[in-house]
Amino acid sequence: MTMEQQQLRDKLNELHAELAKTETLDSNTRAALEDLSKDIQELLDLPGEKDDHRYGSLMDRLRASLVQYESSHPRLTGAMERAIDALVQMGV
Repeated sequence: MTMEQQQLRDKLNELHAELAKTETLDSNTRAALEDLSKDIQELLDLPGEKDDHRYGSLMDRLRASLVQYESSHPRLTGAMERAIDALVQMGV
C-alpha cells in the first residue's frame, strides 16, 4: 500500500468515526449519512488497489454533503474536507 493510499484510509476512517458520532440529524439526513458511511466502510474493506470510479463517486457525494452540513456540523465537514484532500492527492 502506498503512502497516499494509507493517508486516504486514515482520513476515511476518521470520517467514518465522525459520522458515527454525529447525533443531531433528522431521519432523512441520518439515512443519507449512514449510506455514505457504509460506502466508506466498503472502500476501506477493499484490498489496497485504487478504484477511481468508486472513489470519484464518493468524492462527489462528499462535496455535495459539505455544502449541506458545513454550518450545522463543522467537525463532520472538516473530516469530509480532509477525505476529499486525500482523494485529490491520489489523483482521483
